[in-house]
Amino acid sequence: MTAKLAAVARDAQSLSIEEKILLAQELVADVAASSPSAYEAAWKTEVQRRREDVLSGKVELVSEEEVEKSLDKLLGK
Repeated sequence: MTAKLAAVARDAQSLSIEEKILLAQELVADVAASSPSAYEAAWKTEVQRRREDVLSGKVELVSEEEVEKSLDKLLGK
């Protein structure tokens, strides 16, 4: 990790959850816009990895309701 990236990461730690989510969305959108083919390739790799994790039992799927409850708790709702 470069010094510049480490400094940005340290600064980002002080953001609220909502601000971190917005920052992550902005960064993903920027990457997708600047390099669509690399973005698509990365997502295909990630989808395959997640599929293998589910099929192997390494991770367990959860219901939409459980996800919403977890997000509400995380966001203090």
